[in-house]
Amino acid sequence: MALPASIDTSVTFEQARNTIPDLNQQLADSYYNATISYFDRLTHEVWIFGVKPDDGPVSFIPGQYTSLGLGYWEPRIDDAIEADIDTQWSKLARRSYSVSSPIFTSDDYHTDHGVADLARCENLEDIEIYAVLVSPEGDFVPGLTPRLAMKNVGDRLFMGRKMAGRYDASAVDDPTAPLVFLSTGTGEAPQMAMIVELLRTGHSGPIVSVVTARHWSDLVYVDKMRALEKRFNNFTYLPIPTREPDVEKRYIQDVIRTDFTPDKLGFELDPANTHVFVCGNPDMIGLPDETGDEPVFPSKTGVSEILVERGFKLDKRKDPGNIHFEEFW
Repeated sequence: MALPASIDTSVTFEQARNTIPDLNQQLADSYYNATISYFDRLTHEVWIFGVKPDDGPVSFIPGQYTSLGLGYWEPRIDDAIEADIDTQWSKLARRSYSVSSPIFTSDDYHTDHGVADLARCENLEDIEIYAVLVSPEGDFVPGLTPRLAMKNVGDRLFMGRKMAGRYDASAVDDPTAPLVFLSTGTGEAPQMAMIVELLRTGHSGPIVSVVTARHWSDLVYVDKMRALEKRFNNFTYLPIPTREPDVEKRYIQDVIRTDFTPDKLGFELDPANTHVFVCGNPDMIGLPDETGDEPVFPSKTGVSEILVERGFKLDKRKDPGNIHFEEFW
């Protein structure tokens, strides 16, 4: 994208700020193509916000992601400074985000409206994003979220208009098939979009969603997911905080080992007819290293290894399976 002639990118960031009039506005006008339509700060670090693109409604396949960006010239909520700021200040800090779902389109979602008020994924004025503030650690200085933390409704940002990703529910061709969704933190975002669309379009088989986060306050969709659970008797929601003093510390791997039995699940976790969707912390997913002749799973057991031992198969581009996972983190 061409920048205004008045912006000399060869100077340092400090020189640019001191010598170029309306620097921030000129750069924003050059790059930004979307507006923040709402911004809910659930905690200091956890947010849900809407992004409305300038060029009209957007559609996506549940599970897909888009890219968001803010300029390196923007202020940060912390005092960290990128080591290469003098060469990056006129560019965008970008990150991919799975498109989430508001789940319901009405505020009275505790009233059972069937599927009438379930959120859709086509021709949307804005999309919902679930994000967490990433803090600097050692030499690692995150570019986007410390700047996003400074934003409010009406502020501008960059949004990539191409939705991408093959992590979706297209492999589910049987509306009676049992489906299991496993996620950590913001990994819940694409899962919810898929679950809502499946329920809205009449999936009748059992759907189970297990979500872990550090604290109850980090499980930002609990209220709506509980309402969804009450409305659809084939949907079960299991939120698990891992750092609450009054809750037993368990991870998703523990849940699979102890709770995924027919008497507790209500169905057999059978690789012959069950699909499992996994998104979140790579340690939880635990994908194997397949550079050698045989796949080698990580020393710390993840969900993938447990499921493979039970007869499930990792889904790959040219080798379909029933363990579906998000490839980016």
